[in-house]
Amino acid sequence: FLKQGSTILQQFAETFGLVEKDPLRPPECLGFVLSNEAVSQAEKRREGSGGRVDAHPVSRYLYDLGCLFLDSLFDQRPIQRFWFLEVVARIPYFSYTSMLHLYESLGWWRAPDLRRVHGAEEWNELHHLLIMEALGGNSQWSDRFFAYHAAIVYYWLINLVFLFSPRIAYQFMELLEAHAGDTYGTFLIENKVRLQALPPPSIAKTYYTSDDLYFFDDFQVSRAPGTRRPPCDSLYDVFKNIMEDEAEHVKTMIACQKYCEDGAPILSPFRAQEQAKFSPSLTSTENDEKQREQWKKWAEEVNSNSNNEYDE
Repeated sequence: FLKQGSTILQQFAETFGLVEKDPLRPPECLGFVLSNEAVSQAEKRREGSGGRVDAHPVSRYLYDLGCLFLDSLFDQRPIQRFWFLEVVARIPYFSYTSMLHLYESLGWWRAPDLRRVHGAEEWNELHHLLIMEALGGNSQWSDRFFAYHAAIVYYWLINLVFLFSPRIAYQFMELLEAHAGDTYGTFLIENKVRLQALPPPSIAKTYYTSDDLYFFDDFQVSRAPGTRRPPCDSLYDVFKNIMEDEAEHVKTMIACQKYCEDGAPILSPFRAQEQAKFSPSLTSTENDEKQREQWKKWAEEVNSNSNNEYDE
């Protein structure tokens, strides 16, 4: 509370000219720009080339309203805008996991593979958030206030939508992830030279180049584990990696919608790899049944050996 209170006073004093702003404090000192019009044009080009999300009219209206809010609140403040986006972007994965636990507790639907993928997706978004915090995206109290309260409202909204239609809940997230990809792509174009001259934050190096990339691989359902190892030598690489992450989230959300529509199995990359090694000629469901039969057979053998020991 004391920390938040002190930043409120600091922001108030700087806004009304009572104290001078630190010219070396990020993210302002980084000198980045982002045109709202350019982001809008990038979105139109994507939709015109077949990338339009076929969203529910209510979802589209709320999405357009959210974009207008972002454009107004974060005009020419790209790092703060990205930080806000990443705070909100984590929330649906919390909601999905919460609702899947509820569905399973009520005996309606059991989807452990979905929970596994959503956990890896949230881990990815968390590191996007940490990168933006390393660049000063959360330095202003007002930005934190709006982001945290929006996150709380968004969490319960997604819970409610998921309760009635998981497909629409996934579809709305596809909208947001596609928009994030457009925004990061525009940012890369407009700040390429500046980004290439700056080093990556240590948290980005840790996430993208560490020896343990299990969670990094496990949210990308369209790729086999280990097939994507992006460079992380500059801040340009970092934002390019984040943009490509958002594209992978879009693919995962599409797969989740197909799962809701026709039951097409969705497996995390490592789970799919395990299935292929176990019996590549069988489907996921057939593999599960075969593993279950082997488990029962093993249990019977253990019980039989135990009974023989007691008889002796």
